[in-house]
Amino acid sequence: MSSTKNLRLARFLKVLMDILFGLMIFAIVALVLWVALSPVIFNQAEFIGSASIPVRIGMGSEPQFEVAFNGTPGERIGTAHVEEAEGTLFLETDSLFVIAIANAAKLIFAIGLAYVFYLMRGILKSIDEGDPFTFETRQRIRRLGYAVLAVSLLGPGAQWLAAMEILNQLPKTVPELMPGPTYNSEVILVSLLILLLAHVWSYGLDLERERELTV
Repeated sequence: MSSTKNLRLARFLKVLMDILFGLMIFAIVALVLWVALSPVIFNQAEFIGSASIPVRIGMGSEPQFEVAFNGTPGERIGTAHVEEAEGTLFLETDSLFVIAIANAAKLIFAIGLAYVFYLMRGILKSIDEGDPFTFETRQRIRRLGYAVLAVSLLGPGAQWLAAMEILNQLPKTVPELMPGPTYNSEVILVSLLILLLAHVWSYGLDLERERELTV
């Protein structure tokens, strides 16, 4: 009974990964076409495009945003401030450079995420076929760990570089904006756990191979 439930779960996750992978491929193609066709579209008169970049507000040791409380707090509070905040800056612009840079950063992240979904589809397919303990599955799990790690590092890095370049092209803002986003430590930890799982999986396969040779 439990094996049947596990197979049903694996098949459901496989279908979900197929959908997510298809959507990611569609997004990648759309981004590539948008960046490639932007010069043609921008030849049209009075065309305004859009671009978005991750930004941070209130960076540094000095408090940037004072916080006031309405009413009487339950405990005594001297001062309160927001040290930093993160968000997305949306721009309407006719600058091809700004739009291309913003979308190129998103494209790098989308390609990495599509590869992650591709590997997950392969792992779930081997489980659905009833033969997950193979050399190919071990390789996919190891690649999945490295792919998640690369996405968690290169994705925010590319977006940070794009945000920095675009902010340098803009007039000074009030409040002052800094490029974002920050790295997600939780995703990096997940990638390390996947690599650990790949090592355990590999060790189990080696033990199984030694047992078969002994018998």
